[in-house]
Amino acid sequence: MTDTAAVFLGGSCDPTTWRRDIAIPLLSAHGVTYYNPQVDEWSPELVETEANAKAEARVLLFVIDGQTRAIASMLEAAEYIGDGRTVVLVIQDMPDGTEVDGHAVTGRELKDLNRARAYLRDIAERHGVTVHGTVEGAVLAATAL
Repeated sequence: MTDTAAVFLGGSCDPTTWRRDIAIPLLSAHGVTYYNPQVDEWSPELVETEANAKAEARVLLFVIDGQTRAIASMLEAAEYIGDGRTVVLVIQDMPDGTEVDGHAVTGRELKDLNRARAYLRDIAERHGVTVHGTVEGAVLAATAL
């Protein structure tokens, strides 16, 4: 990866492994640089580094998966879509009973989190942003931009 990465890997973090398992190998195979904000040891200094990476990236890839609540990531993706940035988006609903931080997500909480995902899909659609169902599809779309 160079100082200015073509793709910022935003979205769902721990316990997800989509960056390591899918996005990074595909981007590397296509010769596309990336910034991965998911690190083993986070420190406050990384806030500025991450903000600069987002500002300089050509494409902002956001994966909103079904394993995490992803509330902050959904807000962030909506902000960048509204700002007219080039956003490539994956949105996956949370299945009933998904365990997050030792808590099963069900009932009203599940309904609210999936409603937020539906609202983000609507924002994306209204701004001409394609919503992908898979990380693979989104990464391949990002490599073409």
